[in-house]
Amino acid sequence: MINIHPLYSSSSGNMFHIGSEKTDILIDAGVNYKAINDALVGIDKKVDDISAVLITHEHTDHIKGLTLLCRKHKIPIFACGKTADYIKEMLDEKNITSDIYKISYGQPFKIHDFDITAFETSHDAVMPCGYRINCKDTTLSYATDLGYMSNEVFENLQNSDFVVLESNYDETMLDFGKYPYPLKRRIKGNEGHLSNYESASTVARLARQNESNFVLAHLSENNNNADLARSTFEEVLTKNDIDINKINLSFASKNLSTEVFKI
Repeated sequence: MINIHPLYSSSSGNMFHIGSEKTDILIDAGVNYKAINDALVGIDKKVDDISAVLITHEHTDHIKGLTLLCRKHKIPIFACGKTADYIKEMLDEKNITSDIYKISYGQPFKIHDFDITAFETSHDAVMPCGYRINCKDTTLSYATDLGYMSNEVFENLQNSDFVVLESNYDETMLDFGKYPYPLKRRIKGNEGHLSNYESASTVARLARQNESNFVLAHLSENNNNADLARSTFEEVLTKNDIDINKINLSFASKNLSTEVFKI
């Protein structure tokens, strides 16, 4: 069994806890050290329980807490190629000794009873990735911060027992919101973020293949909300003749949450 805790999920900071009987990992550490500790205490864990931190990319809302975390604890950090180089250089500049493990797209690695594979995503970062995590007969796929749904990402979401997928913005809110035009263009671009409609269309494709457990993550604080996103998902799923009552669809909280999903 895998436990999934979407501890923080927003443009202000992202961190998920993924746990089994033998292993506890974090995906990203985009909040400060106190917030990391507070979140783990809330799920009856502590930093020393964490076997590793998997980093998706180097943007601040995904690595903000790494500096102090690595200064205070000897926790292995896993990241793809250039992302690992960036993190190592950042920590070296602060004279912080760290265990950085450089991984590659499509090359599986193990952390105790987790078999993990990173896959390429499209985002304006040096080497962004999502993760596919297998534990015994259970599979979790995790993909946020992607400008579009590539064939590679979709293939890694297929045949999963549980999918964490970005649903970042509502197109109307973004178009008529306060962001400057260059930022709007970046968010909507192929190296930006996934809209509610694009995310819902992906869920519809997966639901046709009998996948039914989804957490929608990384909702924008200024250009989205759970009610609006859910309305879009209901509309898209209905148009695709999918019974939304047969889909377990949840939205990760923008604030600290101790909610747990078990698969």
